[in-house]
Amino acid sequence: MLNKSKVNYEKLLNGVQKVIDRGDYPEFLKFMNKIQNNYSLRNKWLIYSQNENATIVKGFCDWQKLGRGVKRHPKTIYIYSPIKYKKKKVIDGQQDIDGKERKERNESGTIEEIEGIRYKRVTVYDIGDTYLKKGTKRIPILDCYLENDTTLDLYNNLISISPVPIELKTINGIKKGYYSKKERKIVLNDGLSQDDKTAVLLHELCHCLYDDFIYKTERNKSEVFVESVAFLVADYFNFDTSLCSFEYVVNWAENDINEFLKLSEKIKETADKFIELIKKSECKQEKISA
Repeated sequence: MLNKSKVNYEKLLNGVQKVIDRGDYPEFLKFMNKIQNNYSLRNKWLIYSQNENATIVKGFCDWQKLGRGVKRHPKTIYIYSPIKYKKKKVIDGQQDIDGKERKERNESGTIEEIEGIRYKRVTVYDIGDTYLKKGTKRIPILDCYLENDTTLDLYNNLISISPVPIELKTINGIKKGYYSKKERKIVLNDGLSQDDKTAVLLHELCHCLYDDFIYKTERNKSEVFVESVAFLVADYFNFDTSLCSFEYVVNWAENDINEFLKLSEKIKETADKFIELIKKSECKQEKISA
C-alpha cells in the first residue's frame, strides 16, 4: 500500500504538470501575485489547479471570525497545513544521551521526546464562495499593486538600481539586448520602443542581479528563472507581461517536475526581493523630487 503523503505529493506533481502542459504557466505567475494569502508555493499550485480564479482563500473558521459565512455547495479547495506533533520514543540500552530534546529515564531505558511536523489535508474556500453575515461590518480588502501611468518611470527606476552601466546601441539581428558578465554592462538595442526597452532591461537586470546558474550548461533553467522573475515583477507594476515568452518552459519542466518545483520557490523569493528593491528606489526618487 502506498504511503498517503506520497500519493498526495504525486497528485501535486500531476497538477503542476497539467498546468505546464496546458500552457497556463504565465497565468499561474499572475495568480501568485493576485492571491493574497501567505501560503507556501506548493499550496498556491494546489489552489490554482483547483480554482484558478481564487483571490483570498481561508478555512471555514477563519471566515467565521471575519464575519463571513460559507455559501451552500461551495467549490472546495484542498491544501496541506503543517501541524506540530510530539511523540515519545523508547531507546533501549542507553542511559545517558546528550542533546537538546527533553528526556527522562524509566525502567526500560531512556524515553526521548521527539518533536516534528506533519502535514494534514484541510479544506479552504475562496472569498467568492462566502457571504457577509447580517450585522457584520464590511472589511475592506486593500489592493497592494502600484499604479504607473507609463513604463518610463519603471525604466528609470531600473536604471537607478543597476550595478552596471546600461548602453544603448544598434544590435544587428533579432537580439533586443544582452548582459555581458565579462564586460560588466547591459546593452539595449536603441531602436526599441519604450515598452520593449523596459521589458528587455528588466530581463537583463535579472541576469545581472540574481542569475547564479552556469549559462553554458543550464541555459534553459537560467532562462525559465529569469523570464519568470521578470514576468512577476512586470505584472506587479501593471506592465504588459505579454512581452515575456515561455516557449522553453514545457520542454524543460517535463524532464524533472520536482526540480521545477524547487526552481519555482526560488523564482517567487527572487521576484519579491526585486520588487522591494524597485519600490525602495521609487521612494528615494519621490523624496528627491519633493
